[in-house]
Amino acid sequence: MKRITAVAAATLLMAGCAQTGPKFDPTVTSVQTIDGKKFNIPEGATPSPHLATKKEIEFYKKSGVSECKQGDVLWSAEGAKSKIAEAIKEGNPEIHKELAQKELIGCAHPVK
Repeated sequence: MKRITAVAAATLLMAGCAQTGPKFDPTVTSVQTIDGKKFNIPEGATPSPHLATKKEIEFYKKSGVSECKQGDVLWSAEGAKSKIAEAIKEGNPEIHKELAQKELIGCAHPVK
């Protein structure tokens, strides 16, 4: 009986350690300053270092990020950046649609 309990405990411990940590939540934000303006950027996401261009906003809208507008900053969750780089290298714009559906990329509006 002790052996079964020890195996069960070890299995649970290993399963717990295999978790990747808390899931990314784009609604949990912190204020960051970019180009002298403050934005609520999701925690764990990396903002672009500049305000989004009209071309970038149009591309994000076509990808499914509908809330983008002039004056916003684009952001991407950890891990999404490497997928975006890979997609650009391969010429595959579909990855942005997948990332948008999973809410791993987005736009942040300036804080008023």
